[in-house]
Amino acid sequence: MTSFASTLWALTQSRRITGKTHLVLQALASFQGHRGLFPSHESIASRAGCSVRTVIRALETAYRLGIVERTRQRQRVSGRICNGVNRYRLIIKPLEQARAAAAHYTQQLKDALARRKRAFLSKCQNDSELNSQSNFFNAEPVSAAGMSHNDLIRWCESIGYRGST
Repeated sequence: MTSFASTLWALTQSRRITGKTHLVLQALASFQGHRGLFPSHESIASRAGCSVRTVIRALETAYRLGIVERTRQRQRVSGRICNGVNRYRLIIKPLEQARAAAAHYTQQLKDALARRKRAFLSKCQNDSELNSQSNFFNAEPVSAAGMSHNDLIRWCESIGYRGST
């Protein structure tokens, strides 16, 4: 089974795509040739056994999930610029690599949350011992992942994330 097929299977099993979308994307992948991938919506629909509108919906889902990339072609016909064929590219990411990355990121987040919890508990103990106002509100800002800004930056650097330009 190719990695694109295994990716489709995993998405179908996790109910992120429907069975019809799975069939449409399999039909799209079957057009792959040495010159590229550029079937019409009608060709995909006939191979998948569905309507053209279903093909369009399935492709929109695939674009949103990032498993198919579309390049629109323009061509000059009788002095006018018209839409040409769409060229498609299947984004193939090995499923095992994605699972390993997810496990890594999960562990990183758990460690960061544990550090944050320890820091919070130690501050609470210090405050109760000193019988003063809580320092909780004076702590450094926390991101949505429960990590401080500096922890998040260090984590991003450790995984090689450079940010958007």
